[in-house]
Amino acid sequence: MELEAKIREKTGKEVSKKLRKNGWIPAVVYGAHEENLHISVPLKELHKLIKETHGEAKIVKLKAEDIEKDVLLKHIDRDPVTGEIIHADFQVIHKGEEIHVDVPLEIKGTAKGTKVGGILEVLHWHIPVRGEISKIPPQITIDVSELDIHDSIHVKDLKIEGVKILLHADEPIVTVIPPKRMEEVKAEAAAEEAAGTEGEEEKKKEEK
Repeated sequence: MELEAKIREKTGKEVSKKLRKNGWIPAVVYGAHEENLHISVPLKELHKLIKETHGEAKIVKLKAEDIEKDVLLKHIDRDPVTGEIIHADFQVIHKGEEIHVDVPLEIKGTAKGTKVGGILEVLHWHIPVRGEISKIPPQITIDVSELDIHDSIHVKDLKIEGVKILLHADEPIVTVIPPKRMEEVKAEAAAEEAAGTEGEEEKKKEEK
């Protein structure tokens, strides 16, 4: 995949605002032993790139005037209200270099524990790994079909060749919790939310 970009000579909020108004997104390119390169990319092409990669770690050929680099779309910043893209980060990938990326998790099958009322809880939808880009899988697929209530799949159960998973071996990835436990989780969440609301009300009273 290729992505055409322009080098930004100027930076700042006003410059970025003008770029976005004209259909361009401010971005930065960085990497080991690299100077940060400030660029702008077409919003339309950035949307296309995100759609084609599906969140997977895929190398993109970035071209900005006479500069050409192999990069990885590392991070997207979005407006908290509108959800629109406002900034992008690209990491330069050097041959043989190990990088840190979050690999999306893919769930396969239906846990048998859910057929008797259990709830499949996914604790990590993305798995942080380190390795060469050529060895990092586009996604990590786990089969949950045999999981019964209270069963889990842990990091140590994942079989990935050539990369290091950056989580503790005993860290659970998915687990099947019983219905009662699910109600407890909901109750705890509701209690925390209520406590937060009460705290905000008290703060407002103090401010008055």
